[in-house]
Amino acid sequence: MMKKLLATLTLSTVVTVFAGEHWNVDLGGVSMKYLSMQVSARSAAMSGAGVADASRAAEVSRNPLAMSSVENAEFGVNQLVFDDNSADNFVSAYYGLPFSFGTMPLTYSMTVDFLGYEDIEGRDEFGNETSSYGAYAWSIQAGLGSRGKVFNWAASARFATQTIDDESAVAFLGDIGGSYRVNKYLAFAATLTNFGYMGDYDGEDEAAPMALQAGITGILPITENWNIHASADAYRRADTDPYWLFGGEINYADILGFRMGYAIRPDTEDGISCGLGLNFGMIVFDYGYSPRPAFEGGQHYITVGLKF
Repeated sequence: MMKKLLATLTLSTVVTVFAGEHWNVDLGGVSMKYLSMQVSARSAAMSGAGVADASRAAEVSRNPLAMSSVENAEFGVNQLVFDDNSADNFVSAYYGLPFSFGTMPLTYSMTVDFLGYEDIEGRDEFGNETSSYGAYAWSIQAGLGSRGKVFNWAASARFATQTIDDESAVAFLGDIGGSYRVNKYLAFAATLTNFGYMGDYDGEDEAAPMALQAGITGILPITENWNIHASADAYRRADTDPYWLFGGEINYADILGFRMGYAIRPDTEDGISCGLGLNFGMIVFDYGYSPRPAFEGGQHYITVGLKF
């Protein structure tokens, strides 16, 4: 009954948002784009692929289905180190708590994101230089998801705000997702993120960075301890054409992982990403790198988590 109700609710939500004007926005026309950026090192290393293969609690702020992988309470931080042409600071803290409600295993999650820019060069309507200014954005999110062996669902709610100079906008958004594990070698999943209410900014209507992602993951055992995870996803944000995301991970006993990804993005530059992950008992460390050829640089992603 619960699965049928969730499927009906998800389908109704998807149909509703896709039928609206906020699903077909001009390129670059959405606001609060930071809410659609990758923040976890594992996801970034695989170019955002792997919606059906979330295995870190650190991924929960962008993939609600990451709650299905939380086996121990975990607190951690994702830190993005940008090149010189980007923001000054982007940090995301996360928390995951597994528990059971009757016979149903569940996970509660919470995340906080902060993005900051300083000393932005100001210009007037004639292009003349004015005083510099700053900009910042932050969000807080709470979610609940299942931890089943075959079918999983997840939902979360987010409050977000963005301030540029002295003008601000707020948003109340939601994420939902569902996954189905066919067997221990194959899984499917889909998520709808950042749908909901977006306030105006400086008197102008704004659109949220709503996005749909669906993908498939295959797991190929090599030896008793080594296996390969391969994922292929389709992704579309409200203001872009579809992206095609491919990612893989060579994993040793859930202790060591080598990752690589490739993203085909028609609206922007394609790119290869890479990274690695380590799990030292109760300590989790992930690193990812995503190049940005157009800016002659790249972004470094660092995740540090503590299980308890």
